[in-house]
Amino acid sequence: MERSRAIIINDNAEALRAAASAARMSTQQGTAMEIYAKSLGDEKDLNLLNKVLSSGHKSVIEHQTFNIAFNDVSVLVEQFVIECRLASFTVKSRRYVDFGEAGWVCPDGLTDDQKSVYDAAMAARFDDYKKLMELGVPKEDARFVLPYCLRSNFFMTVNARELIGLVCAMLYGRGKGFVEIEALGRQLKEQFDRLYPGVIDKEAARYPRYSPLPMPEAVATGTDRTGDAVLLDAPRDTEGFLDAVCGFTGRFRTDDKRAYYQMFTDARPRELEPLHYTFKIERVSLACVTHFTRHRMLSLLVPPVARALADGDYVLPETVQAIPEAEAVYRRAFAAQAEAARASGLAMEMLSYFALSGHQLDLLLSMNLRELIHFMKLRSCRRAQWEIRGVAWRMLELLKADAPAVFSRVGPSCVYGPCPEGKMSCGKPYKTTWEE
Repeated sequence: MERSRAIIINDNAEALRAAASAARMSTQQGTAMEIYAKSLGDEKDLNLLNKVLSSGHKSVIEHQTFNIAFNDVSVLVEQFVIECRLASFTVKSRRYVDFGEAGWVCPDGLTDDQKSVYDAAMAARFDDYKKLMELGVPKEDARFVLPYCLRSNFFMTVNARELIGLVCAMLYGRGKGFVEIEALGRQLKEQFDRLYPGVIDKEAARYPRYSPLPMPEAVATGTDRTGDAVLLDAPRDTEGFLDAVCGFTGRFRTDDKRAYYQMFTDARPRELEPLHYTFKIERVSLACVTHFTRHRMLSLLVPPVARALADGDYVLPETVQAIPEAEAVYRRAFAAQAEAARASGLAMEMLSYFALSGHQLDLLLSMNLRELIHFMKLRSCRRAQWEIRGVAWRMLELLKADAPAVFSRVGPSCVYGPCPEGKMSCGKPYKTTWEE
């Protein structure tokens, strides 16, 4: 685990002046630039910020931003970190990049026997990954046998308030108990403390008691399962609700058959935001979970990664099924990983690293209509990864059944205009229904 690092590569050196200016703005006379001129980025400004933060006015520190490189951390860490809603991420794609030589993270604290079982299992899964590609399985499907200890590298941009919350979650909340996550949290805290000493400690003292999600107790050997979606909650009358909202703003005539086209392509369709939808997404791979997590404007409940390993079920790509030898390698990988996890004797938190990217979880998510349309533009597209595309079309099927007048006119980007993929376009646009 010695290679896992979280490094602040840019701390926006002038941001202390901006944050201190924000702390002065609401209580002092003068223009924005006159107030900024009073802020020198010195100890006086730091003391002011501490005083304002102690009063609960935390928005002032949001003017401080950080660029962070997560270097050679595990995918388990990646999934944990990218659940931060108010941050930006760029992650190396496992659909397109060959991870055969990426290596894996081995957490501290293993005995020699445990480490022997651990390393043998992870080496075998990387061999399976390479074997599948040799047999003709594309990278995006071979990746399902890669374990969650796979080394990941990604960039994050985040403001100080959100970073404080992340560090507290890593050290005192849902990350506590995961050796690697706690170690990375300490690294970030040490770097943050150089700029804002004591700020995280004060927040930690007020950090609410966190009731952790229960961990499973045993690991099962599962089988391949097909994902699904269930619409749990939607407006009682989607069309009527939308009519009422549009009547309030007066921007769209809902008696016009092209009103939905105008709303769905408008530059600022705030009228769509009051309508909310909740889905249970059943049996999607951990790799697919990442696709959902990257949508920032939704509420998402994700069970612990260890639950996917414990249940043992997994996704089975058509490209693997089409090659009998590849299917045998693939199924054997999941069975062998479950056996190795049981033989390791590790606690369930540590066994999270044994989960494979193809192991499945259920999710619960809510999003408003504006984000839902954006989601469908991206995820129902033929260029989208096949698993999340299938789930997106199942969600859309349920929505069309619930409110056909609205959702018959929802789909991938090509439904609304030219394909945004350029040279990467599939060349097979879906037919529009706007003129029906």
